[in-house]
Formats: sequence, structure tokens, C-alpha cells
Amino acid sequence: MSRRFLILAAAAALLLPALPASADSPPFELAVKRAQRFGGSTGTLVFSVEAVEYRTADKDDARRWSYEAIKQVQILSPTRIRVLTYEDQVGLRLGADRTFDFTIQNGAASPELVTYLLARIDRPVVTAVMPQYGGEPLDRLRVKHQRQGRGSEGTLALYDRQLVYLTEQEEASRYWRFADIDSVLRLDRFRLQITVYEGGGTRPFVFELKSDLPDGFYDALWARVNPSGLELQSPASRDLAVVGR
Repeated sequence: MSRRFLILAAAAALLLPALPASADSPPFELAVKRAQRFGGSTGTLVFSVEAVEYRTADKDDARRWSYEAIKQVQILSPTRIRVLTYEDQVGLRLGADRTFDFTIQNGAASPELVTYLLARIDRPVVTAVMPQYGGEPLDRLRVKHQRQGRGSEGTLALYDRQLVYLTEQEEASRYWRFADIDSVLRLDRFRLQITVYEGGGTRPFVFELKSDLPDGFYDALWARVNPSGLELQSPASRDLAVVGR
């Protein structure tokens, strides 16, 4: 190979545009719009090893949060992400924690992104997008999620390391690590309440069962949410074991 060819090849490489970061590996970069009561901004939401960053030309809106500075990440749908922070609110709600809502303009929140966040964040993560996980569930229940307004019908699946609610309504599905569940309660033969950490506190999910609640399902779920006598692990380390099951 001639020296002249090598020089031309190197020059051509310099002229090529830089390839964007892969959508399925860190850092995860999403083109987003931030919604606000008055106005808004557009930019890039970046999830890296150390932090979450909102890069935008609007200097007042630009932010960078370490994972410890984030109260909760919520993947509310494939195209909606909410970041709850410890930042003080301004204006009429002076002192309240600030929330940042983003709508994804191109692409979507991927299972790989959700898996990545679950492995990095000890605090509860809310997600309607399912992360990467496998294996057969220990049991399944056909249910309806009762809520004010419009409920949803789907399947509540119990796995060895997670509880999953799957429904065709894209914003109603949920994936919970057991450490992200505050409590479970058998209300009666046909109702089960799962209280989880969502938002600034806890939120109850009441499921109406389409058949009797099996004792085995409730006992297995309760034992995993209340692991007395079991080795306690952090949510991040417990979720790492999920991948590849």
C-alpha cells in the first residue's frame, strides 16, 4: 500500500461526519422538547455513566444532574420522560422540588436505556417501557387496573426478581423491582393492592382479578417484597441479576 494512498485515506476520514452515539449503548442521547407552562425549549437529553444532562441553547434551561441529585426518573411512555429533582421550585410553588418533563422528538426510550438506568439508580425508577429481562414468570393473573378515569386491562406477571404489569395502553404498563414496592395487600378474593414508590411519595395500584387470587401468588409476592431472613441487596445489584435470565 503506497504512502500516497495512506495520506489520502487519512484525509478522507477527517472529512467524514462524526457518527452519533448508538441509541442502544451509553451515552444514550435523545432529541427532546421540554414542556413548560410558558414557552419551552428543545435540546438533547443525555444519560451517561455519571449524570443526566439536558443540553440546550437556552442557557436558563440547560441542566446537569448527578444520579444522586435525581429524586426519580420516570419513563412514562416510549416518548415521555420526566425527571424529578431536589432542585427548589420558583414562583408560586417556592421551595417545592422541580420536575422536568421531556417529549422525545425523534426515536423512543429503548429497553436498553431502561435496563441501564435500573442498573445505575438505587432509588425507585418508574417505567412504562419494559427493560431487558427474560425467563418464564412464576405465575400470571388476568387483571384490570382500577383508577379514576380510564382503567386498563392486562396481565400481572410475577417473576423471581420483578413484578410486571403489561397492558396495551402504553402509559399504563409498569415494571417494578421488589425493592421499589412499598407493600402488598390482599384486599379480598378478587382485589390486590400494590403500593409503590412513585412521584414524591407512594402510589397504590389496585388490581381487580378476573379469577380468585391464588394463595401461592400472594404468598410468593409478599415474601419477595418482605424478604425477612433473606440476604438484602440494593435495587441496582438485584436488577443486574435480571439481565440474561
